[in-house]
Amino acid sequence: MKFDLKNLKLFPSVKQLILLVENHIGSNEKEAHKAASEFTHGFATPEVFKGAKNIRLQGALKQYNSVFDIPPGLYDTYADFGGLPGGLSNTSAIIQLRIEQGVGRRKQIWLTEGYEGRLWYYTFHTNEQSYNPEGWTYLPRIQEVWAGTAKTAGDILTLNQHMTHFKTIRVWYELDDGISRICQEFESNQSFNLREIDVFNGSAGANLFEIRVTRNSNTQLVITQNKAIGLDGKETTSNLRIRKIEGVA
Repeated sequence: MKFDLKNLKLFPSVKQLILLVENHIGSNEKEAHKAASEFTHGFATPEVFKGAKNIRLQGALKQYNSVFDIPPGLYDTYADFGGLPGGLSNTSAIIQLRIEQGVGRRKQIWLTEGYEGRLWYYTFHTNEQSYNPEGWTYLPRIQEVWAGTAKTAGDILTLNQHMTHFKTIRVWYELDDGISRICQEFESNQSFNLREIDVFNGSAGANLFEIRVTRNSNTQLVITQNKAIGLDGKETTSNLRIRKIEGVA
């Protein structure tokens, strides 16, 4: 007995079975199942799996002209496309990207410079009247590297890490009131002079102060002088003292 496929009307069923087999088996061993997308659960590709595990995709992204064209994801790549902050473009520089996308036109980009560790942030909002600042924002990394009281010549300030990790240091100091702290910023890994004037010393006139701080090594500073002089030219007791130092990367 012969079956007549046309009369049995099996073609639609056979086509559906073929479609299911093709989507399930895929075209090669790396695509054993139909890949997931925003419209279907499917099966995850290696890229989707890495993204779900917060693993950065490594390699060049030369197919994109601008960082703003790159789709959402985590990347470990080269700074060889346009739109990067602060003249960063360098075909040999490694950067890390975290690109997130929300509803409408919302999109956020976090960029880390691989060598120096500087952080940058860019946000797109739903319209040009957004309250967000325009362009790339540099996010300084600030860490406390020393805390205490140092005021006497010979006092040593031992820092908790190498000063070449930072571009500048913030030196927090106070006068004898012990309440208000003042901050000055200096180039890191260098000697510096800290100067202040005190007009609230309870007497007529004012006093001028200077602390000289010398760099001994990448992790050590020493106070070499702390003097005060009044406007009358007479030397007096210095009430100036260093209380905290922060490194700024």
